[in-house]
Amino acid sequence: MKIQFIIFSITAFLIYDTYHDGKYSEKILSGKKYFKMTMMGFIGLSLLIMIKKHPLDSKSMLEHATQMIRYMPIKKGTKDVLSPIFDFTKATQRVGGMMGSHETPQLRRMMNSGRTGTKRSVSETKKKYVASKQNWKCNECGNQLDATFEVDHIMELQDGGSNHVSNLRALCRNCHGQKTMMHNL
Repeated sequence: MKIQFIIFSITAFLIYDTYHDGKYSEKILSGKKYFKMTMMGFIGLSLLIMIKKHPLDSKSMLEHATQMIRYMPIKKGTKDVLSPIFDFTKATQRVGGMMGSHETPQLRRMMNSGRTGTKRSVSETKKKYVASKQNWKCNECGNQLDATFEVDHIMELQDGGSNHVSNLRALCRNCHGQKTMMHNL
């Protein structure tokens, strides 16, 4: 009931403010710097409380946020600032994951390859690895993959994507052809 009242109050304020051509929101935003500082503090405090109360849920939330931010169009300087955070989350996944110290040198080399390359070719080993991670099912339609399956870049190479396994998915020939056709239109 409490959250419903808060949502109703905010909605009523926004309607009233719109009726008066934004006069009240201008008064609130006249101290824009302080408003931003307050919002950043509120967000930080909320994240801290969530991490303390629900540590398992917060880990998955941070992983999803990392994936979302990774594929967002942001400036290179900002990406350079955020990249240590991305590397940190990957490192904690490896340490906390089941693979741990059982990674073979070949698997480690395959997982780290393709970060900076812009060639369209993906090795057969990497293709099979991506398909096996999807249980040999097409990522688009869910059908069983046959020997003619193809690997698709989630974020296209020309849009800043890479050949890293996190940017690849296995598709059947039909789904990959449809996706390519729609992308080229």
